[in-house]
Amino acid sequence: MSTYSRPQLWLGLLRPKTLFSGLSSVLVAIGYAYSQSHSSWLISVLLILLAVSAQIASNIANDLIDYKRGADTEYRTGPLRPLSKGLISLREVRAALAVSLVVLLTCGLSLIAMSSWWLLLVGLAIVLGIFAYSGGPYPLSYNGFGEVAVLIFFGWVPVVTSYYILGGDPLDSTLWHLATAIGLASANILLVNNYRDYAEDSQTGKRTIVVRFGRDFAPRLYMTNGLLAMGLLYPLFSTWSWVLLQIYILSFLQAHRSLQRSEGEALNRTLALTARNVFVLALIILGLLWLRPV
Repeated sequence: MSTYSRPQLWLGLLRPKTLFSGLSSVLVAIGYAYSQSHSSWLISVLLILLAVSAQIASNIANDLIDYKRGADTEYRTGPLRPLSKGLISLREVRAALAVSLVVLLTCGLSLIAMSSWWLLLVGLAIVLGIFAYSGGPYPLSYNGFGEVAVLIFFGWVPVVTSYYILGGDPLDSTLWHLATAIGLASANILLVNNYRDYAEDSQTGKRTIVVRFGRDFAPRLYMTNGLLAMGLLYPLFSTWSWVLLQIYILSFLQAHRSLQRSEGEALNRTLALTARNVFVLALIILGLLWLRPV
């Protein structure tokens, strides 16, 4: 009999800590739009709901596809995967995926109606990206392109598209700096996940970037992503910028040190720290926008 309560099982499936990534990108877009005198409370709420539902759908779809591929084995040291453990039925998981996709499509279609029809193509790309990440003839996460997918779908796509929907110029150079910064910080979440699951992925033929280049490569790429994310914020730098940046630097170094010194289940804490840091970076960006000279 399961020792987990039903709420714990559903939290294991939905993985709320991962919501920081999608939510952070939208908050950055909303904050930058507001700083440029583009704002709408209704659109902002819809964008936040869209980001949360997209992340949840992505999590569930990933678990569902990994379950069908047999990718979750006894080597797994990550957080609870209730489907692979048989603690939640396949029918329940499919129903949860359907609900998250309905919310995603409802918010997406509402935003399209309030903005431009061509955004339907962006919405379609997001839905396809959710399934192409772990499924299809060439699953990105199984071939070392997971981090690139995160940069695109948790950095460029949500930040630039959200800013455009709010009335901004999608070709704004500062906007792309911010989108890339959030995307790189978010990619580190997946990097830690792949670093932790190296043994299991090697056994199941999942050729993540860590499997391809070796475990020693992960901490170096983690540091590179973090440094680039901070450097890309230079358009927002002002006299007091370094005060705020120190907060992120300290948080980032704590997570990087944890990555270097941890193994197995201890890396789940590193994963949580990294997810937290994406949200911290988003708050730092909002602070820099507030301090930015007009």
